[in-house]
Amino acid sequence: MESRMGILRRLAVTALVLLLVSSSVLASGFEVTGLGTKARAMGGAFRAIADDWTAAYYNPAGQAFIYDNLVGANVGFLHYRNELTSDYRYGGVYESGVVNDETLYNKHEILSNPAAGIILQTPYWGGMSVGFSMYQPFDNNIEWTLYQMPLAYNDSLYNDLPLDQYYSNLDVVAFQVTLAKRFSEDRLAVGLGLQLLRADLAFNNVTFRANPADAPFSDRPRDRIVQFSQNDGYGWGFGLTAGMMYQVNEKLSIALTGSLPFDITVDGDTYQMFYMPYDATLNSRTLGSIDNIWVNGALHTMHPEFETTIKLPSSVGFGLSYDVTEKLTIALDASYTMWSKYEGLEFVYSNWDPTGLAADPSVVDFFETDLTYPQDWNAAGKVALGASYDWKDYLTLLCGVSGDQSADRDPSGFTPQLVDTGDKWGFNIGAIVTFQQWEIGFATSYIHYPDIDINQMQDLNNDGLFDNFPGEYKAETFETIFSFNYRF
Repeated sequence: MESRMGILRRLAVTALVLLLVSSSVLASGFEVTGLGTKARAMGGAFRAIADDWTAAYYNPAGQAFIYDNLVGANVGFLHYRNELTSDYRYGGVYESGVVNDETLYNKHEILSNPAAGIILQTPYWGGMSVGFSMYQPFDNNIEWTLYQMPLAYNDSLYNDLPLDQYYSNLDVVAFQVTLAKRFSEDRLAVGLGLQLLRADLAFNNVTFRANPADAPFSDRPRDRIVQFSQNDGYGWGFGLTAGMMYQVNEKLSIALTGSLPFDITVDGDTYQMFYMPYDATLNSRTLGSIDNIWVNGALHTMHPEFETTIKLPSSVGFGLSYDVTEKLTIALDASYTMWSKYEGLEFVYSNWDPTGLAADPSVVDFFETDLTYPQDWNAAGKVALGASYDWKDYLTLLCGVSGDQSADRDPSGFTPQLVDTGDKWGFNIGAIVTFQQWEIGFATSYIHYPDIDINQMQDLNNDGLFDNFPGEYKAETFETIFSFNYRF
């Protein structure tokens, strides 16, 4: 009894310390919130449990301790509820066309995130467990309409800009083969996941480009040219994930994990729209000259190809679980993700078609410029504390809390395409109903973000473009997960 109480005290102290320092050791970026009813309802504290097919994501070693064959699937329904009160003014004074001082919302939609897997226990290679799964380790999806072209800039095209102006949809899907095996009298297990990664990227942005012409053609409101970019492509890559789980005794398990996704090159097609300013007086004076392009109010469209590299972060994690009683299990997780590797997106364009543009090099160079959206992120962490209680033979109750540190701790580069306003907390509950070989699960999650106020425009990489988007941001996320497992 004394030994058990000592272990419990150490677990409680460890959990308290981790939760108290969560603002400095807390993962974020565009990593998914997690998989599966049990893991999500426990806040993600699942590395040292990993007793269903989602072990492929949390800890590949866990599937070695699943003595049945198993097939399962889950679908998560997410709703991002974000608010933005813009303050996008040149020099903090002059209007840009962005709708300022009005609370705007991202496009409201329920996003689905399905995943599935199967685990087979084989008699080969000393009892090797083999798993096949498909899930998303990284995901981001958000859309805003924030810009209305001023009549003074162009009174004929002001209503022609698409609604999906600020848009990011990144899906990284892992097709994973997992191998796991028990050692040391079945107390130790190690697992390895081999991943084929598919990245799909759609990224839209309104860019305000400095007008390269001399005065008076570049006088306000013609000092910035409006460019709308719509990029859509995909690419393939590889990744590795590994884990270890050790059952210290009948009650206590510990786990270590690591993942290493390799960079993915994405290429595809781009739709570029250049909205030129219009000035009736200057237009009539410059007809037939090179300078006319900067004041004639034309809409130039081009369809080049693009290439960009998504630098995905590696991560490490630690977990432990303890069976307090035959019915109650508590678990604690901590992970650290190297988001400092991710440096944003650089779109390199090729195969332009400058037909209809003046042959002057300065004109062609303006239209054929690559676009960069830099990010200066830091490595970040996450802690999670969860509990599982077998209330009845057929009903398990689950709950958990998690803390995530923002990767963007210096928000000078903050943009609407990825709303991560700071260190956040997740609150989760769920239940699993067991009927014979079936397990049907439900979980719900709420993630609370702090508010953030960005009050200054920044050019992070000194390329003459503003890389951030000032304003007051508010965010919260709601998620519901349904799942099933079938053991055979």
